[in-house]
Amino acid sequence: MATQDSTSVADEQPEPFRPSAQQAEVDAKLREYVSTSLVDLVTSQIRTFIFTGRYLAGQKLIVRELSEVLGVSHTPVKDALNRLTAEGLVEAFPNRSMTVRGFTNNDLIDGLGVRLMCELYSAEEIVRNAAADPTVTGDLDAILRTMQTVIDAEGGVDYERWVDSETRFHRRYMMLAGNAKLISVYCGLDSNRFTYFAYLQKQRVPLSRRTLEHNMTEHRAIIGAIAALDAQRFSRAVAAHIIRACEDYAIDEQAQAQIEQIKRQARHFVGEPDITPT
Repeated sequence: MATQDSTSVADEQPEPFRPSAQQAEVDAKLREYVSTSLVDLVTSQIRTFIFTGRYLAGQKLIVRELSEVLGVSHTPVKDALNRLTAEGLVEAFPNRSMTVRGFTNNDLIDGLGVRLMCELYSAEEIVRNAAADPTVTGDLDAILRTMQTVIDAEGGVDYERWVDSETRFHRRYMMLAGNAKLISVYCGLDSNRFTYFAYLQKQRVPLSRRTLEHNMTEHRAIIGAIAALDAQRFSRAVAAHIIRACEDYAIDEQAQAQIEQIKRQARHFVGEPDITPT
């Protein structure tokens, strides 16, 4: 008689699934990607809240409340706030609280003054190098078209995109200055974003369409000067653009004195700047 096997097929237990080392690595990278993508989304949304004025300067950013608003756990919110701190949009304090960064008028005017001196000092070099770079005016025109698209968007102005585009506009021609250290200082000022948030802090609402259109007119004047290879015309255009921005923040005697100092310095380069009020 045949001997029956003591363990039937039905009683056999399948081996537990053990992913290969390669599969485990793929799974780990996938989890990291999903987590990183979520942090990117949360960072973008909080940044939008700040750019649109939903969260104004000095407002405390509470992880629990943001988690509820965004429908995510605390961890991606914490990571997002750390990123925004590195970007300079959020301030972290020793008691572990975080707030939307505030911008003072005096710091703003000082920064714009340094920016103006960089541009005026570099004007002749910018125009000289523009003559050898046929792409610069086309690049500036393309950025300006993007800015006009932002203004005309049916869903409202994307202020983050506006600030990013304006920053690229000014940095594009400053790349022609031919001085790496000066360009580094100029970019480090981050004056376009600084100016935007100072305005938001002061007015409690984003830039008006009228102000944006006026900026566009001033930008076209800068492009026209570069296209004409006219350093003096370029200097007058950037002086008018920056000094008008300064005057938006002349709210006290100290700020007014700073602006008068900037005007005196500008006169050495361009005479009396032609400032058209908005």
